[in-house]
Amino acid sequence: MRIAFFIDSSSVGGGYYHMLNFVNLTKQIKLEKHSIVFITRNRSINELLNKNGIKNYFFSSNFFNKVTFRLLKIRTISKIFELINYYNPFYKFIKKNKIDYIVFNEPSYFTLYCKHINFISYIFNTEIDYVRYFKEFKNGNYEVQKKIISFSVKYAKKIFVFTERNKMDLINKFNCDSSKILLQNLIPFLPEIYEKNKMVDFKKIFKTKFNLSLNKKYLFYPAQFWEHKNHILIIEMVKYLKKNDFNQINILFSGDDKGNYSKIKTMVEKEGLESYINFLGKISELELIAIYKYCDYIIMPTFIGRCSLPLLEGLYFKKIIFYNKDVLDPDLLNYVIGIDPKNARELFLKIKKNVIDENNLEIDPKNLIGAYEQLCDKKKFVNNFENLLKNI
Repeated sequence: MRIAFFIDSSSVGGGYYHMLNFVNLTKQIKLEKHSIVFITRNRSINELLNKNGIKNYFFSSNFFNKVTFRLLKIRTISKIFELINYYNPFYKFIKKNKIDYIVFNEPSYFTLYCKHINFISYIFNTEIDYVRYFKEFKNGNYEVQKKIISFSVKYAKKIFVFTERNKMDLINKFNCDSSKILLQNLIPFLPEIYEKNKMVDFKKIFKTKFNLSLNKKYLFYPAQFWEHKNHILIIEMVKYLKKNDFNQINILFSGDDKGNYSKIKTMVEKEGLESYINFLGKISELELIAIYKYCDYIIMPTFIGRCSLPLLEGLYFKKIIFYNKDVLDPDLLNYVIGIDPKNARELFLKIKKNVIDENNLEIDPKNLIGAYEQLCDKKKFVNNFENLLKNI
């Protein structure tokens, strides 16, 4: 049997790093009776796989395919195609390359073309209903993500999710059969990069590249500027810092503009908070490591993410993490200081207690020892996939 891992990720952000480690770990899967290949529709990922000698097929969305896929989005036309047994271009591509099973590495729109193909889905944002009102989920994006989840619940042979709370979301909100759901947490790729670059002078990068002083206390928010990432809460909290003249605390923002950067930047300038908040922009992997190593805390007020790469990366670098308590999986709350994503004053008081008055930490740093290794077990990842794929 030929099993294809469909790698459908962007070339930036958390999804990209999830993809890198997904491929890296998938290469370690050993199956006696099955062969593994990769499929991608992203040219840069195709080139990356080729460069590393990884066998893969590139699915090209030519003009005909694009027209067909657009027609398939029209319900009546899709029904007509089904009645006359017209199979979509992706189905034909799969059959042409004699692939028997597809495993998706993320919630891809291409799952919707797999009604007549055996596939395993990977669902991230089971809490999607909480963020439907943000602008990035309008113009049909919310409906598409909801459709991918519903389709997977109905047609996927198995569904991977990150946490137990993700699993309960699928059961309670989407009426998913619990036996279909498998748990597999995220495993960051950044630690792999760090382990291979330990000789780099990360302190120098931190101090000179970003002109940051080690005499301040830094709270780092590694997030692209989407509206649902809730940068506004941090800005509102910083106004309390300014009012109380707590200028020893500094906020670090990094990430690409996803439609909300200008609004955030304008708010900072309007409130005169430039000396409290640093915009680092898009940063390299080594620069990201430098920030993780020499910042003091991680802050994550995001409205979505039962688990997340910054959370796990923060645990790897043994950082105290402030995280939205309403969205995080309960099993992970022991590793963070929970925050209310809508209450800036409460966040200020928590920072005052845990950052300024360091002796009043709400979390015992001993709880963080071994947390990353327990949550991000690579052998468990490989074993999970081996055991599943051996029996399909």
